[in-house]
Amino acid sequence: MGLNREATASKFVSTIILIGMIIWVYSALSITKFPELLIFFTLLLFLFITEFYPIPIWKGLSALSFPLLYTIEILYGWGIAIFVFGGMAGLVQILNHRPLRIILFNPSQLLISFFAAVHLTDLIMTLFEPGMSAIWYAEIRMILVVILYYVFNNIIVDAVLLIRPQLYSFKIWKIKTISELAVTLFSILYITLMFMLGSQNRGVVDVFSYIFFFSPLVAIALISSFIAKLHQEQNRLKALYQISTTFNAQLPSKNWLEQVELPFLEFLGTDAVLLFLNDGRSWRIAYENGGYSFVKDISADFIEQLESDPVMHLFNKKNEVDSWAFSYFNNAIKSVMLAPFMAEDEVIGVLITGRTRAHSFSAVETQSMATLVNQLAVAWKTKLLLSEREKRVLLEERNRIAREIHDGIAQTLAGSVMQLETAQRIFSVKPEKAKQLVAFSTEKLRGSLKELRESIYALRPYPTERIGLHHAIKSKVKSIEKDGHNIQIRFQERGTRRILSTMVEKVIFDVFQESLQNVLKHAEATKVDILLSYSNDQVFFRIKDDGKGFSLYESMIKAQQEPHYGILNMNEQSDSLGASLHIDSAKGKGTEIKLQIPQIESKEANIT
Repeated sequence: MGLNREATASKFVSTIILIGMIIWVYSALSITKFPELLIFFTLLLFLFITEFYPIPIWKGLSALSFPLLYTIEILYGWGIAIFVFGGMAGLVQILNHRPLRIILFNPSQLLISFFAAVHLTDLIMTLFEPGMSAIWYAEIRMILVVILYYVFNNIIVDAVLLIRPQLYSFKIWKIKTISELAVTLFSILYITLMFMLGSQNRGVVDVFSYIFFFSPLVAIALISSFIAKLHQEQNRLKALYQISTTFNAQLPSKNWLEQVELPFLEFLGTDAVLLFLNDGRSWRIAYENGGYSFVKDISADFIEQLESDPVMHLFNKKNEVDSWAFSYFNNAIKSVMLAPFMAEDEVIGVLITGRTRAHSFSAVETQSMATLVNQLAVAWKTKLLLSEREKRVLLEERNRIAREIHDGIAQTLAGSVMQLETAQRIFSVKPEKAKQLVAFSTEKLRGSLKELRESIYALRPYPTERIGLHHAIKSKVKSIEKDGHNIQIRFQERGTRRILSTMVEKVIFDVFQESLQNVLKHAEATKVDILLSYSNDQVFFRIKDDGKGFSLYESMIKAQQEPHYGILNMNEQSDSLGASLHIDSAKGKGTEIKLQIPQIESKEANIT
């Protein structure tokens, strides 16, 4: 279906080009009088400037050249007007390095629109009374020509967009039509002003009169074009800022690209985007948008080609139909830009963008693509480093649990086995002694069973992994309130909540849980205040109680004697994240524990 529509659109465009070329040749043959050169070339120069600096409208452009075109038609006839307009429009397309099909189509549809508008208007004007005022006659004719010109022009463009398989929604049509209506109204007002000034007896109308009158039009065209381009660049910078901010905020999450709608299409101005990422083990398609991509597994040939030549490439389907770059897009995509990104001499990803127009990527857009892939390279490498750090911390945690099992439970079990074997040997000789050994071993085994259960519990999925930090804290507070503890607990959250890495959430929850457990066991407090605060450069956690407090010096001595003591464990976990843990307490003055975790993810992601 899509291929048939594309073929139909291609035939329609070819038909428009053929008709336009016939009209252009016919206009040259219809020239009956030659213009006064000085005024003519002045108008021609202004026409070129207004055509060369159009105003961007949706994905197209609209020039403010119609008042000049209509003036040439009034002065020298429609033949010269169409002939020079077609040549000028084609020259502008050539200077903008557009493909041949666009060079021919754009002037052709303009010529058809103007030719049809002028001749249909002249036919309509024969219906008006012969005695009509010349001023009103000229005004009505001008309005009809302007309206019909823009109507025919938009009908041709809309027909192409509707026939093609790409989406052309009512919303897009509305935006384009409103913009074109504004240009139409401007043309009517400007030419009306020319008629009003021309109706006054101001002497001879020479070349300077035209220069003074049309200079504001040229200035408006230049300024409007520059402002529109600046606005486009501003939007591009906003999109880049949004992409960078999103990367920084989402880096800790596992599915950092899938959880957000990144404005790749807005930033690059393309019709389709694909992002492939390499995590060191395999390649995967991480992001797809635009509706024109055939998402499939990345091929070995693609990877080999990419790694052998890791530089930015531009492909055009007309010249490179069988190019591997087009294998991920359907036939609607005519040009592709491919940009791999590297870290430490290794290709870690590639961003591929496609457009439905051939030869449509400019040098500025290539630079924008390079800027974006640099951001992607830093963000993805940072993501990989964060994942490696989490794996390392988890491995250290597993090793710690293994050491505890080996040094604690395993030693206890070995000792208990030896004592039970001894009890078995001496039972017939010393039954009382054997019973004592069995009782002692049983007590030791109960303790080992408790430690084993705690170790198994520690290996279970953490509450923060299942429901998140915020809900894990709320759930713990509710469970304590249900247990009937005579204590008031207030949990407060400040700042904009954002996604934190798994290890950061785990450490915060461990500090919270250990601190709250100490309050319930030892502090004899009546009130506990918990604060979790998010800022741009750190995450801050505080838990404060009004209990009896304790001597920090005595607690640190106890921590040296008992390796599993809570303070030591909290401190080790904080150090693993580069965080700072502060404990402020004294006997009779309550306890305040503060944890400050810098936003390592954001800092690393902003490295350039």
